[in-house]
Amino acid sequence: MAGGPPASPGGLAGGPATRGAGVGGPAPAAHPGRAADAAERRVVAVVTTDERQVACARHLAQRGWPVRVWGQPVDGLPGGADPAALDGAAVVVGPVTGPPTAGQLATAGARWLEPGAWPLARGVLYVGGRPGPAIQAAVAAAGGRCYDILADAAFAEANAWPTAEGAVLRAQQLDRQVVGGRPAAVLGYGRCGRALVRLLQGFGCPVTVVARREEARREAAATGAVAVPPARLVEVLAAVELVFNTVPALLLGDAELAALRPGALVVDIASHPGGVDWAAARRRGVRAHLELGLPARFFPVTAGRILADCVERLAQGVPGETAGGSPRPA
Repeated sequence: MAGGPPASPGGLAGGPATRGAGVGGPAPAAHPGRAADAAERRVVAVVTTDERQVACARHLAQRGWPVRVWGQPVDGLPGGADPAALDGAAVVVGPVTGPPTAGQLATAGARWLEPGAWPLARGVLYVGGRPGPAIQAAVAAAGGRCYDILADAAFAEANAWPTAEGAVLRAQQLDRQVVGGRPAAVLGYGRCGRALVRLLQGFGCPVTVVARREEARREAAATGAVAVPPARLVEVLAAVELVFNTVPALLLGDAELAALRPGALVVDIASHPGGVDWAAARRRGVRAHLELGLPARFFPVTAGRILADCVERLAQGVPGETAGGSPRPA
């Protein structure tokens, strides 16, 4: 975890570090998706740099959390272009997409580049994607801690289906035709791979899964997909029209790209830089596209709800797990 030594659940701004404690008090004996009693809720500040962040702020406010925003204004919520919205907030929800982009700077302003000057509350919990060293240092100086939401297992699981839907939608847009009934390959059989197989089968696509682990291949075969090891990748690529890569390692090098059918489409949703030799793809004229951040790009309301669910869980002191499965303090 970034930003200093782990604190026990509940060690947020103004609250005791006791297991089961939430923001400013003990967690209620209620459904895990509900906030604590209004008297126990503390301020959440959301950095509204994109529509997912805006939707997250709205979802939290609808659930009764006192919410402020820094960035894009949100109707009915206090805040705006001034980072003063962070002042006194027990939880700060930063961008999921990590380091600031030009778009984030345009909405949050140049002060986004100066986390050391942010008015952070003592003991603040910063929740965001891949918080950089400057943010980690600022949060640690305030006696708080950072939580990398991209390493959270529940967040990753919840985003798998909207990621798969976004990948298929992107294939339809790029190809300007339906995907239904067309032979497709899914490289990797993790969370997003499983969701893609289900979705493509629903469209009537014959699906071939390429997976390294025998256990994953057995699981994929049980769904009715053909499942093969990476040693047969070239053979698979020669037989499909659509390729969806979910593996963040170089799988599609020059030899593999050469095996593709003319006009085949590759949609790579693995984390940057993906699994394609991009120089070879350009040289061969292969239609290969790296498509990141699909939930926020195509389904920001859904993505915002997922983020709000995780923020609420963390604010209430419910421990999370890393995407690899090991527990992490929240």
